[in-house]
Amino acid sequence: MELFLTALVVALVAGVVQWDTYGWGGTMISRPLVIGMLMGIALGDIKTGLFVGGTIEFMYLGVIGVGAAIPPDATMATSISTSLAILSGLAPEAAAALAVPVAVASQLLQMLIWTGNVGLLHRADKYAELGNIRGIERLQYTGSFLFFLQGFIPAFLAILLGVNAVKAAMEVIPNWVMDSLTLAGGILPALGFAMLFMMMNSKKLVPYFILGFALAAYLNMEILGVGIIGVALLLLHVNRMDNKATA
Repeated sequence: MELFLTALVVALVAGVVQWDTYGWGGTMISRPLVIGMLMGIALGDIKTGLFVGGTIEFMYLGVIGVGAAIPPDATMATSISTSLAILSGLAPEAAAALAVPVAVASQLLQMLIWTGNVGLLHRADKYAELGNIRGIERLQYTGSFLFFLQGFIPAFLAILLGVNAVKAAMEVIPNWVMDSLTLAGGILPALGFAMLFMMMNSKKLVPYFILGFALAAYLNMEILGVGIIGVALLLLHVNRMDNKATA
Protein backbone atom coordinates (compact mmCIF):
# COMPACT_ATOMS: atom_id res chain seq x y z
CA MET A 1 0.00 0.00 0.00
CA GLU A 2 2.86 2.36 0.84
CA LEU A 3 4.45 1.78 -2.57
CA PHE A 4 1.08 2.42 -4.24
CA LEU A 5 0.73 5.80 -2.49
CA THR A 6 4.32 6.70 -3.34
CA ALA A 7 3.70 5.81 -6.99
CA LEU A 8 0.57 7.96 -6.93
CA VAL A 9 2.46 10.98 -5.54
CA VAL A 10 5.23 10.60 -8.12
CA ALA A 11 2.66 10.19 -10.91
CA LEU A 12 0.78 13.33 -9.88
CA VAL A 13 3.97 15.40 -9.90
CA ALA A 14 5.03 13.86 -13.23
CA GLY A 15 1.60 14.50 -14.73
CA VAL A 16 1.53 18.16 -13.71
CA VAL A 17 5.04 18.95 -15.01
CA GLN A 18 4.37 17.04 -18.24
CA TRP A 19 1.09 18.92 -18.63
CA ASP A 20 2.98 22.18 -18.38
CA THR A 21 4.92 21.48 -21.58
CA TYR A 22 1.98 21.48 -23.99
CA GLY A 23 -1.19 21.49 -21.97
CA TRP A 24 -1.70 24.61 -19.92
CA GLY A 25 1.19 26.91 -19.21
CA GLY A 26 4.79 26.75 -20.25
CA THR A 27 5.92 27.99 -16.82
CA MET A 28 9.27 26.14 -17.10
CA ILE A 29 8.47 23.72 -14.28
CA SER A 30 8.95 21.04 -16.94
CA ARG A 31 12.70 21.69 -17.02
CA PRO A 32 14.79 18.80 -15.59
CA LEU A 33 16.38 20.88 -12.84
CA VAL A 34 12.99 21.99 -11.50
CA ILE A 35 11.52 18.49 -11.80
CA GLY A 36 14.45 17.02 -9.89
CA MET A 37 13.86 19.49 -7.06
CA LEU A 38 10.09 18.80 -7.02
CA MET A 39 10.61 15.03 -6.97
CA GLY A 40 13.20 15.46 -4.23
CA ILE A 41 10.73 17.44 -2.14
CA ALA A 42 7.95 14.91 -2.75
CA LEU A 43 10.15 11.93 -1.85
CA GLY A 44 12.24 13.53 0.90
CA ASP A 45 15.64 13.62 -0.84
CA ILE A 46 16.21 17.03 -2.42
CA LYS A 47 19.97 16.49 -2.79
CA THR A 48 19.59 13.44 -5.05
CA GLY A 49 16.72 15.12 -6.91
CA LEU A 50 18.81 18.18 -7.70
CA PHE A 51 21.81 16.05 -8.68
CA VAL A 52 19.88 13.92 -11.17
CA GLY A 53 17.80 16.84 -12.44
CA GLY A 54 20.87 19.05 -12.86
CA THR A 55 22.75 16.32 -14.72
CA ILE A 56 19.87 15.78 -17.16
CA GLU A 57 19.50 19.57 -17.53
CA PHE A 58 23.09 19.71 -18.75
CA MET A 59 22.31 16.93 -21.23
CA TYR A 60 19.49 18.99 -22.74
CA LEU A 61 21.14 22.42 -22.81
CA GLY A 62 21.34 22.41 -26.60
CA VAL A 63 18.06 20.62 -27.31
CA ILE A 64 15.18 22.73 -28.60
CA GLY A 65 11.83 21.44 -29.82
CA VAL A 66 10.77 23.31 -32.96
CA GLY A 67 7.35 22.75 -34.51
CA ALA A 68 6.65 19.09 -35.05
CA ALA A 69 10.29 18.10 -34.44
CA ILE A 70 9.87 16.37 -31.07
CA PRO A 71 13.13 15.76 -29.16
CA PRO A 72 13.44 12.92 -26.64
CA ASP A 73 11.29 13.82 -23.66
CA ALA A 74 13.49 15.28 -20.91
CA THR A 75 10.49 15.90 -18.66
CA MET A 76 9.41 12.28 -18.40
CA ALA A 77 12.99 11.07 -18.30
CA THR A 78 13.75 13.26 -15.28
CA SER A 79 10.56 12.33 -13.44
CA ILE A 80 11.17 8.59 -13.68
CA SER A 81 14.96 8.62 -13.33
CA THR A 82 14.95 10.87 -10.28
CA SER A 83 12.21 8.97 -8.47
CA LEU A 84 13.82 5.59 -9.19
CA ALA A 85 17.18 6.86 -7.96
CA ILE A 86 15.67 8.09 -4.68
CA LEU A 87 13.43 5.09 -4.04
CA SER A 88 15.74 2.27 -5.13
CA GLY A 89 19.12 3.61 -4.12
CA LEU A 90 20.37 3.65 -7.71
CA ALA A 91 23.46 5.83 -8.10
CA PRO A 92 22.51 9.30 -9.37
CA GLU A 93 24.99 9.05 -12.25
CA ALA A 94 23.52 5.71 -13.32
CA ALA A 95 20.03 7.18 -13.04
CA ALA A 96 21.07 9.95 -15.43
CA ALA A 97 22.17 7.32 -17.95
CA LEU A 98 18.80 5.60 -17.52
CA ALA A 99 17.15 8.84 -18.61
CA VAL A 100 18.14 8.33 -22.26
CA PRO A 101 16.01 5.24 -23.07
CA VAL A 102 13.15 6.63 -20.96
CA ALA A 103 13.25 9.88 -22.93
CA VAL A 104 13.13 8.06 -26.26
CA ALA A 105 10.21 5.87 -25.17
CA SER A 106 8.28 8.91 -23.92
CA GLN A 107 9.00 10.66 -27.21
CA LEU A 108 7.10 7.91 -29.01
CA LEU A 109 4.19 8.23 -26.57
CA GLN A 110 4.10 11.97 -27.17
CA MET A 111 3.92 11.45 -30.94
CA LEU A 112 0.99 9.07 -30.36
CA ILE A 113 -0.85 11.73 -28.35
CA TRP A 114 -0.23 14.35 -31.02
CA THR A 115 -1.61 11.97 -33.63
CA GLY A 116 -4.70 11.35 -31.51
CA ASN A 117 -5.24 15.08 -31.08
CA VAL A 118 -5.52 15.43 -34.86
CA GLY A 119 -8.82 13.58 -34.66
CA LEU A 120 -10.00 15.98 -31.95
CA LEU A 121 -9.11 18.93 -34.16
CA HIS A 122 -11.23 17.60 -37.03
CA ARG A 123 -14.16 17.14 -34.64
CA ALA A 124 -13.61 20.68 -33.38
CA ASP A 125 -13.86 21.92 -36.99
CA LYS A 126 -17.29 20.31 -37.27
CA TYR A 127 -18.37 21.89 -33.98
CA ALA A 128 -17.16 25.26 -35.27
CA GLU A 129 -19.35 24.91 -38.38
CA LEU A 130 -22.31 24.24 -36.10
CA GLY A 131 -21.43 27.06 -33.72
CA ASN A 132 -21.02 24.60 -30.83
CA ILE A 133 -18.62 26.58 -28.62
CA ARG A 134 -19.05 24.32 -25.58
CA GLY A 135 -18.18 21.28 -27.69
CA ILE A 136 -14.98 22.97 -28.82
CA GLU A 137 -14.09 23.80 -25.21
CA ARG A 138 -14.60 20.18 -24.13
CA LEU A 139 -12.32 18.97 -26.92
CA GLN A 140 -9.70 21.53 -25.94
CA TYR A 141 -9.72 20.34 -22.34
CA THR A 142 -9.67 16.69 -23.44
CA GLY A 143 -6.69 17.16 -25.73
CA SER A 144 -4.87 19.11 -23.04
CA PHE A 145 -5.55 16.48 -20.37
CA LEU A 146 -3.95 13.79 -22.53
CA PHE A 147 -0.58 15.41 -21.83
CA PHE A 148 -1.22 15.05 -18.09
CA LEU A 149 -1.88 11.34 -18.66
CA GLN A 150 1.33 11.14 -20.70
CA GLY A 151 3.22 11.94 -17.53
CA PHE A 152 0.93 10.31 -14.97
CA ILE A 153 0.50 6.79 -16.37
CA PRO A 154 4.15 5.91 -17.24
CA ALA A 155 5.44 7.36 -13.96
CA PHE A 156 2.84 5.48 -11.91
CA LEU A 157 3.62 2.16 -13.60
CA ALA A 158 7.38 2.75 -13.47
CA ILE A 159 7.34 3.29 -9.71
CA LEU A 160 4.72 0.67 -8.86
CA LEU A 161 6.37 -2.05 -10.96
CA GLY A 162 9.91 -0.80 -11.31
CA VAL A 163 11.26 0.10 -7.88
CA ASN A 164 11.47 -3.47 -6.60
CA ALA A 165 12.72 -4.63 -10.01
CA VAL A 166 15.53 -2.07 -9.94
CA LYS A 167 16.46 -3.06 -6.39
CA ALA A 168 16.55 -6.74 -7.39
CA ALA A 169 18.56 -5.98 -10.51
CA MET A 170 21.14 -4.01 -8.53
CA GLU A 171 21.81 -7.11 -6.43
CA VAL A 172 22.63 -9.35 -9.41
CA ILE A 173 24.06 -6.92 -11.98
CA PRO A 174 27.89 -7.04 -12.01
CA ASN A 175 29.72 -4.04 -10.62
CA TRP A 176 31.34 -3.29 -13.97
CA VAL A 177 27.89 -2.76 -15.54
CA MET A 178 26.92 -0.26 -12.85
CA ASP A 179 30.31 1.42 -13.20
CA SER A 180 29.72 1.71 -16.94
CA LEU A 181 26.33 3.33 -16.38
CA THR A 182 27.89 5.73 -13.89
CA LEU A 183 30.61 6.63 -16.40
CA ALA A 184 28.02 7.17 -19.14
CA GLY A 185 25.99 9.38 -16.82
CA GLY A 186 29.06 11.53 -16.29
CA ILE A 187 29.82 11.82 -20.01
CA LEU A 188 26.30 12.68 -21.20
CA PRO A 189 26.33 16.26 -19.83
CA ALA A 190 29.38 16.92 -22.00
CA LEU A 191 27.21 16.01 -25.00
CA GLY A 192 24.71 18.67 -23.95
CA PHE A 193 27.48 21.26 -23.71
CA ALA A 194 28.78 20.23 -27.15
CA MET A 195 25.32 20.69 -28.69
CA LEU A 196 25.02 24.09 -27.02
CA PHE A 197 28.44 25.08 -28.34
CA MET A 198 27.39 24.16 -31.88
CA MET A 199 24.50 26.62 -31.56
CA MET A 200 26.69 29.50 -30.35
CA ASN A 201 29.76 28.74 -32.48
CA SER A 202 30.24 32.18 -34.00
CA LYS A 203 33.01 34.74 -33.80
CA LYS A 204 30.80 37.07 -31.77
CA LEU A 205 29.80 34.54 -29.10
CA VAL A 206 32.78 32.19 -28.72
CA PRO A 207 34.75 34.65 -26.52
CA TYR A 208 31.98 34.53 -23.92
CA PHE A 209 32.08 30.73 -23.95
CA ILE A 210 35.86 30.71 -23.46
CA LEU A 211 35.66 33.28 -20.66
CA GLY A 212 33.00 31.30 -18.78
CA PHE A 213 35.00 28.09 -19.11
CA ALA A 214 38.18 29.79 -17.85
CA LEU A 215 36.39 31.33 -14.85
CA ALA A 216 34.93 27.98 -13.80
CA ALA A 217 37.86 25.69 -14.65
CA TYR A 218 40.94 27.73 -13.72
CA LEU A 219 39.73 30.30 -11.19
CA ASN A 220 37.41 27.83 -9.44
CA MET A 221 34.61 30.39 -9.42
CA GLU A 222 31.21 29.17 -8.23
CA ILE A 223 28.63 28.66 -10.98
CA LEU A 224 26.46 31.47 -9.55
CA GLY A 225 29.32 33.94 -9.94
CA VAL A 226 29.93 32.80 -13.52
CA GLY A 227 26.23 33.21 -14.23
CA ILE A 228 26.15 36.77 -12.83
CA ILE A 229 29.15 37.75 -14.94
CA GLY A 230 27.45 36.13 -17.94
CA VAL A 231 24.30 38.22 -17.42
CA ALA A 232 26.39 41.39 -17.15
CA LEU A 233 28.23 40.59 -20.38
CA LEU A 234 24.94 39.78 -22.06
CA LEU A 235 23.54 43.19 -21.14
CA LEU A 236 26.69 44.91 -22.42
CA HIS A 237 26.45 42.95 -25.68
CA VAL A 238 22.76 43.81 -26.16
CA ASN A 239 23.35 47.49 -25.36
CA ARG A 240 26.19 47.64 -27.85
CA MET A 241 23.97 46.11 -30.54
CA ASP A 242 21.21 48.63 -29.74
CA ASN A 243 23.67 51.50 -30.01
CA LYS A 244 24.81 50.26 -33.41
CA ALA A 245 21.22 49.92 -34.60
CA THR A 246 20.43 53.47 -33.40
CA ALA A 247 23.51 54.87 -35.12
